[in-house]
Amino acid sequence: MKKYRYTNNAEDYYKNGIEKYELRDFEGALSDFSIAIEMNSDFAEAYFSRGLLYGKEYHKYTKAIKDFNKAIKLKSDYAEAYYNRGVTHRILDDIKKSCEDWRKAKELGFEDAQILIDKYCNRFNKG
Repeated sequence: MKKYRYTNNAEDYYKNGIEKYELRDFEGALSDFSIAIEMNSDFAEAYFSRGLLYGKEYHKYTKAIKDFNKAIKLKSDYAEAYYNRGVTHRILDDIKKSCEDWRKAKELGFEDAQILIDKYCNRFNKG
């Protein structure tokens, strides 16, 4: 059994959450990401990772978007958060918001966004 390091450090909880996610211990990962956020409310990566978990594993898309929003608010150049928020908006059939997010992710250097822009957005105005 994996031995996790727990201190009064949000970074340790975050790292444990990543390891648990990789081991498919989603409840444990969710708990650790949430504790990291409680310990450090400015921890953009913890919000991002929890958002991914909410979306991919729990299909709680509104919670995922809320966490992506918080990550972006804390780190305005968080290209991966824009990209994944766009994916979540696409799941919710809000293609306009998806395209806005994917374009922003691309602008910030997340090249993979171009694939989804080409697939879903080119028929829409660039605005």
